[in-house]
Amino acid sequence: MWSEIPRQNLSAWNEILLTTDTSLYQYPFWNEPHRPLLLFPRYLVWGNQARPLAFVSVLTVGFGPFKVGLVFRGPICIHSSCARCRLATTELVEWAREHGYMFIRFTHSDSQVLRQLAVSGHAEDFDAFPYFLDYPVLSPDYVVAQHEDEEQTLAGFDREVRRKLRRASEMGYEIRTDDSADALAAAWHLYLDCARRKQFRIERPLSVYMETIRQARPHGCVGVYSAYLNGKLVGSNLVFRDATAAHSHIAAFDPEHRHAAVLLHWHAMRDMYRRGTRFYNMGPGPGTLAQFKQQFCEQPVSYPAAMTVVLNEPLFKIWRKTIFPVAKTLRPTLRKIVSHLKR
Repeated sequence: MWSEIPRQNLSAWNEILLTTDTSLYQYPFWNEPHRPLLLFPRYLVWGNQARPLAFVSVLTVGFGPFKVGLVFRGPICIHSSCARCRLATTELVEWAREHGYMFIRFTHSDSQVLRQLAVSGHAEDFDAFPYFLDYPVLSPDYVVAQHEDEEQTLAGFDREVRRKLRRASEMGYEIRTDDSADALAAAWHLYLDCARRKQFRIERPLSVYMETIRQARPHGCVGVYSAYLNGKLVGSNLVFRDATAAHSHIAAFDPEHRHAAVLLHWHAMRDMYRRGTRFYNMGPGPGTLAQFKQQFCEQPVSYPAAMTVVLNEPLFKIWRKTIFPVAKTLRPTLRKIVSHLKR
């Protein structure tokens, strides 16, 4: 049966998940800082405490009968050879129904897991809650496969990347590595300026990113990489990792120092490789970002679309026909409010 994990045990679970292929988006250190955004995580384990077999983090939105669950790239099987995990997915749907959820939106990199969840109840290939996304369902991820030999890794890049790396080294850029929240705060003006210049929205306020850094730091799962030239900060890159992949979540650069962007990513990916990751995820590439990221990874990685498992049929019909259309039109406003939220 699925049972809830007490909050005092969450730090230990970060370490447990680091021995598995669990996605970053399931880790407690990633989900706990979302509480100020009214996203309340619940962590469940399937099996006994001595030998847990499966794990899932469910971000909960709303209350009472209008409670919604969001599961990013989960649930996960702790022992990949465990044949009983199929039963765990069925019982997860039952757990959610018994605890009064209206529906749960799932994403997962493994389409087989989504199929297992689909046969456990009424499932629709429809994102019923498109207001909080941590998943490239609209644009694929650019994922760099790394090798122990740096030259072998460089061989997979476009010639333009290698040229820019040489040029940046000649110009004398200095790359500094940190894992403190203060390092991000010192560079935040670069992110705000870059967002205005390139017309993209920073999805989380600085306070949430800073708290995520604080919680990831004891586990060695964060890096704040900064580029300097003649003592001036000209670039920043915030990277979190799980056991297999490093994820560049936000990066920003002074427009006059574009060569620093390539050097900063290169430094970050090699540092994270030394920490044990095999892949460096540069994230999705909408618009002009795709041209830059394709220089590192020619073929991006696509994932299955989000899926909604309906648990309360009457309320879901009301949600889809009445609330969802209105809420969807308010999505840009809600995202703007959240991205500027401070505490």
